[in-house]
Amino acid sequence: MENLCLCAAEGTNRAARWFAAYRLSFAWTTNMKYQFETLGNATILFFADGRPVLATDPWLTGTCYYGSWALEKPPTPEQIENVCRCPYIWISHGHPDHLHHESLTLIPRSVRLLIPDHYDRDIHDFLVGEGFDVTVLPFKTWVPVEAGLRVMCLDNPNQDAILVVEAGDALIIDLNDSPLCGEGPFLRHLGRRYAKRFVLALTAVDADMMNIIDAGGRRIKEPPEEIMPGAIERISRIVAGLGAQYFCCSSSQHIYVRADSVWANEYRVTWPKLQQYWTRKEVQLIEPFVTVDLEDCSYTRNHPVQEPDVSQITDATADDDWDERLTEEEWEKVAAFFRRFETIVDYVDFIEVAVGGERRRIALREGADRLPEGDANLRGITFFVPRRSLLTTVEYGYFDDLLIGNFMKTQLHNTQLYPNFTPLISKLGGNAKVFTKAQHRRFLMRYFRRSPAAFVRWRAEEAFVFAALPFFRRSAERLRIRGPAKRIYRWMIRA
Repeated sequence: MENLCLCAAEGTNRAARWFAAYRLSFAWTTNMKYQFETLGNATILFFADGRPVLATDPWLTGTCYYGSWALEKPPTPEQIENVCRCPYIWISHGHPDHLHHESLTLIPRSVRLLIPDHYDRDIHDFLVGEGFDVTVLPFKTWVPVEAGLRVMCLDNPNQDAILVVEAGDALIIDLNDSPLCGEGPFLRHLGRRYAKRFVLALTAVDADMMNIIDAGGRRIKEPPEEIMPGAIERISRIVAGLGAQYFCCSSSQHIYVRADSVWANEYRVTWPKLQQYWTRKEVQLIEPFVTVDLEDCSYTRNHPVQEPDVSQITDATADDDWDERLTEEEWEKVAAFFRRFETIVDYVDFIEVAVGGERRRIALREGADRLPEGDANLRGITFFVPRRSLLTTVEYGYFDDLLIGNFMKTQLHNTQLYPNFTPLISKLGGNAKVFTKAQHRRFLMRYFRRSPAAFVRWRAEEAFVFAALPFFRRSAERLRIRGPAKRIYRWMIRA
């Protein structure tokens, strides 16, 4: 048992302590004891007096992203049983490591599923169709689930969501892999009312499309040791900014097991790497795969070591055969899939798809298919992808599943995946069913009306990350001062 308990008065003003002591909650009259357990990836299990009462994003067995991802440490039968005994399960969004279809078959239909109020009803309708009792959580509204335990959900324009859990005098903010989307000030203000404050969030550089190649087919991703420090520093800054006392890495405990994606394992942020590069000493780290006692903030390891189960790695490529070719009818379906996205035509002139050694260009702008390769005015993306995974994506519409799997190779021509292509085709197209510019305007207006200040902050942050920072990087490279400029920038954000 390792004690992480901080003095309750530390960082908490007198008014906040008074509020925590006298808040109307049954926990004070029943002496309820709370714990949470991290099972791996984004699955968190909450207990009240030893009874499992709430679980999040249950990925309990099998793989996802077309067999690319497996759980770093698969849950034990007892842990799976505890998840299935929960009266409530929360599902954050539609990515298959959060909405895991194979795991859902294990969940009793008597369980009530809690989901965010996302833009489209696709997840709701799917779960209802599977026979579940589904409750849509209203935005920023407390919902009781147990004496002394209640939840609040913040869905956002990224088509993800944040779950806030109040368990007695502790506040747990489960970011999973969601950005704050401008809600940092709200969460920070909320946390001041609680004696104990935890954040659980993704810490990773691999859980997005990074299998990008140059014209010669060589992967051009920076070495992991070059990008890990910045990624860990960024999440430590976010957690400290929320006023948390404790941080537990979540949504990150997966390994790559397909033969064509196993290369990405060297980019996984492991527990030793998180400890090495963590910069905020005022926030104490909790390792993955633990049970945390919310009474004294101590934790118990659920496994003797942190090493992943590498026995799951295979020399196969799941159901894919890279030599399989598309039929003419299948090529037409692929072309129709990409041409449906009116929102991307301002950023990409063509999409080129290479399957089984055959390449075809799909023009999104008139005349783009006739311009020569290498034309400086031609913006496009080439995807090298196996047939079966591509056709499944085309059928169900979730292109993010291919991007995140990191077995598909991507070649960029005078464009980038962010900030426009990936969000528009994956987050908005796949999850929100937004395909046209008119639909996009209505989508943005919905989230602006819901939380205007947060929306403006989110858009400003996006502009800084994807416009201002790249401009400064390019300028520093031209002046040959990128190294010193990076060190100065990191010193400034740490201050």
